[in-house]
Amino acid sequence: MYGVIKTCPICGGGVCLAHKGTRDDKLIDVYSCSVCGIKFLSNLDRDNDYENGFMYETSPESDDNIEKVLLSNRSDDMRRVKMVESICRNKNVLDFGCGYGGFLKYISETANLCKGVELGKREQQYVNGMGIVCQKNIDEYNEKFDVITLFHVFEHLKNPIMWLKKYSDYLTDDGYLVIEVPNANDALLSLYECSAFADFTYWSAHLYLYTVKGLSNVIEQSCRFDILSAGQVQRYSIANHLLWLAKGIPGGHNKWKFIDTKELNDMYCEKLKELEMCDTLFFILKKR
Repeated sequence: MYGVIKTCPICGGGVCLAHKGTRDDKLIDVYSCSVCGIKFLSNLDRDNDYENGFMYETSPESDDNIEKVLLSNRSDDMRRVKMVESICRNKNVLDFGCGYGGFLKYISETANLCKGVELGKREQQYVNGMGIVCQKNIDEYNEKFDVITLFHVFEHLKNPIMWLKKYSDYLTDDGYLVIEVPNANDALLSLYECSAFADFTYWSAHLYLYTVKGLSNVIEQSCRFDILSAGQVQRYSIANHLLWLAKGIPGGHNKWKFIDTKELNDMYCEKLKELEMCDTLFFILKKR
């Protein structure tokens, strides 16, 4: 059992217990800051950040499974490309935590040069096999990039302010940093208070869950970036939410496709954006 936390590690605000245990470790609790809204784990002093590979559970064992992973991620990869293609055009791009390189594959049609950072050996081999250089650590690069992207990676990092400073060092003077993370204010948690989803989504590899205010605070404390945009994305549909609420299980976007009309989802997404309760935050930063 880890000790009781009294203050937020980011802003120093008061905290309260948000959830007992995570889906994979009942001894790790989740705390919430009453000031910035960030949620974080009770074991932040444990050596469990991205650089030590703690976020990995399993990797696909066959090329067929890799292709399935890439196919399942394609819509997210294409959405991300659309959101950043204007700042990546004819630029040198580094995707930190690139997985099997889906985003890099598509953005390479716009960018001048694409490279990746990825801990997983199989993922590294696959990306390098695509003809895209992929290293295990960012320190293995002795160059600077115009754009660095982190898609669902930043929440795994134990020292976020330190990492922001590090990314700044690897960016050109007018470089951009793109961060996509889960939203601690996700409607399933904050509006519907779905206990089944809470039991599922809190995970020992997600060291932090950010709010717009909380992530903005972290960025400001780094003193390295200005926020160009701080938007929200709803990755999962209303059908997904309804199945969570009705049966306490994921997959509604696959099982209840008859509800998944574009008109309904667009209306639902817009309302969640108004409430700042989408499932995902999407920040674009400019180096100071």
